[in-house]
Amino acid sequence: MKTRLAVAAVIALSAVGLVNAVARTGPGQAATDPTRHAVVEGGKVTFAPLEVPGFASGLKLATIYGDPNAASGTYVIRLQFPAGYRFPAHWHPNAENLTVLSGQFLLGMGEKEDAAKLVSYAPGTFMYIPGKMPHYGGVKTATIIQLHGEAPFKIELVKPVTAK
Repeated sequence: MKTRLAVAAVIALSAVGLVNAVARTGPGQAATDPTRHAVVEGGKVTFAPLEVPGFASGLKLATIYGDPNAASGTYVIRLQFPAGYRFPAHWHPNAENLTVLSGQFLLGMGEKEDAAKLVSYAPGTFMYIPGKMPHYGGVKTATIIQLHGEAPFKIELVKPVTAK
């Protein structure tokens, strides 16, 4: 039924000349052309390890749309956390739009990590986090969140890692 509706919509839009080419992305490949319609099928999202100084290993990232490392432009990424993962207080220069896709996401706001102030968020929860607002947290169970915002996506630790 969904396929028939999608085909009907494409035919209808083509008739009035409004359809742009569809950019289908393959595994590990994010669409980047803002003038094209983009589709990333859920089963084709590929996560890769993300190592962030000051963060524990085990975090994984999938770029869904755009380039989070670009100087500007929009991006969509997913982060995959293993069960029990915790991350330190940090902030981002630009605002984050966060949606919990699966699992149980824990988040606390502020520069000082306090487990008693962590709030648990279930799948479907959306959060807007302004740029430069410190936050910390983790997950209870294996969890995936989706972030979208304006590039560049940067992580700044509240307590920077010092070289040994």
